Amino acid sequence: MRALFLTGVMSVLATGCSFTTAAGLDECQTSEDCASDQVCVQQVCLPLPAGCLATPYGSTDADAIRMGGLFPLHTSPEAGASMDESDVQGFNAVLLALEEVNQRTLGGRKIALYFCDTGSNKDVAEKQARWLVNDKKVAAVLTAGSSQTLAVADVTLPAGVLTMSYSASSPELTAKEDTNGGPVGLLWRTSPSDAIQGSVIAHLLRTDSRFGLPSKVGILYVDDLYGQGLSNIISDQLSPLVANRPYAYERKGDVKSVMDALDMTYRPAVTVLIGFADDAVAILKEASTRANLNRDSGHRWFFSDSVKDTAVLADPVAASQARGFYGTAPAQGTGLAFSTFSARFNDRYKKDPAGYAYTSNAYDAMYLLALGASYSLSTTNTVTGAKMAEALTRVSSGTSGTNTQLTNSNFTYLAAELAAGRSVNIEGASGPLDFDANGEARAPVELWQVGDSGFVTLSSNLEPPP
Repeated sequence: MRALFLTGVMSVLATGCSFTTAAGLDECQTSEDCASDQVCVQQVCLPLPAGCLATPYGSTDADAIRMGGLFPLHTSPEAGASMDESDVQGFNAVLLALEEVNQRTLGGRKIALYFCDTGSNKDVAEKQARWLVNDKKVAAVLTAGSSQTLAVADVTLPAGVLTMSYSASSPELTAKEDTNGGPVGLLWRTSPSDAIQGSVIAHLLRTDSRFGLPSKVGILYVDDLYGQGLSNIISDQLSPLVANRPYAYERKGDVKSVMDALDMTYRPAVTVLIGFADDAVAILKEASTRANLNRDSGHRWFFSDSVKDTAVLADPVAASQARGFYGTAPAQGTGLAFSTFSARFNDRYKKDPAGYAYTSNAYDAMYLLALGASYSLSTTNTVTGAKMAEALTRVSSGTSGTNTQLTNSNFTYLAAELAAGRSVNIEGASGPLDFDANGEARAPVELWQVGDSGFVTLSSNLEPPP
């Protein structure tokens, strides 16, 4: 993956700076006057935002349609931070979709995707978003994660930039004001709200004997928008039938104190772990040393979507503690769109996309942005966030009664239907993209189990109880 991440970095744009300031900095009118690793800020060439590349993925044509991508490929902005494998594969899925779209072009134009690695830090993501919006003049931004997406939206939405997330699941996104004075919202996501996943988890723990029908459940959650939201939903729906207690931990922090409380004070039969892979590894390793939390004591784990990451299996102690236990995630699609995506992803990256959460959601998100851009060009001869959003209101309202699979070979047909003013019903690699008025696509939940060498999908059609 490292080679992929560095693709394009060695390309150098010709500099056009005409003279140097007293402080030794080149002056400029636009960023095109600066070196490839610089950006023009208040007529001075300054270094690019940390984590961003000057040369985009996709097209470098002068008339390319500009979009931005904010990906948390590393677990921290600090040097030497480990890679987040799930988001690495999400990025790969986006690049695959981008390549397929650019093979077809949109009204003779292609897409340039300006890339930034956020290091899983929402403050960094917000700064990078300002660069994408103010300097690169992007029409849309693709992002990940709930905290990051909401921070970025504070920058993008007032600027009229469409914002699409492939993995933000916090219910708080539903309530975000996103119309910017227009008739259509600018904040969209291909990942379903955790209101769905949380209800499914609580229902399984209350009713399914595979999980031991516990009388006491611990909920160990990362203290951010994602963890808080999902924890609250699970706790609310377990109560009062099943005793439960939530425990928060800081992202990438020391988990010993919270494990003390869970182990020596509460002693649950099952603990729901809501957190990212690196934290999950630390928690499971710590649990192996605890009398009431290691698997030999009879304690069980239940995992949220973000734990579905091969980094957990790469650590032998964490893997031994997790093996045989269960988790949930938004389900992958079951139609031709998913099978086509899965085969091409496997051929390209030699990995099974179903082994990671949100890969198909990321692939669909890039395709939807491309359809939005195509529609905007066909109606106004330019690409704006508002027109792209208008297109997305028309991908779930066709009258044919059947879904069109969002495959590479169907892209041109779907773009033409939208350009002709006709609505369509689309089924993507992540399933039916039935967007509601809040820009959210409801989706079923999958149940998976940690196997000896990977994650095994047991069911892909779980829904909250009525």
